[in-house]
Amino acid sequence: MIMTRYEIERELDKLYKDLEIAHNADEQTVCKLFNADSKKEIVKVITDEIDTYEDLLREFDMPYDDGMDYRGLQLSQGLPVVYW
Repeated sequence: MIMTRYEIERELDKLYKDLEIAHNADEQTVCKLFNADSKKEIVKVITDEIDTYEDLLREFDMPYDDGMDYRGLQLSQGLPVVYW
């Protein structure tokens, strides 16, 4: 499933809120709230998810260049080339 930038940012916001709750609550509360065996475990899971979504978000900021010379390809095939 491809996510939009908005969806990724929204998910990150939720994860950061969950992480804050996990850090500030006591062990028993965290285990009940997140259905986890330990506070340490859920903090690791949330942190890993944050890293994944931040990597996805960084892909939106990367310039798209696949290295293909499309103008050269069009010229070699005798196609009209549009210059912007």
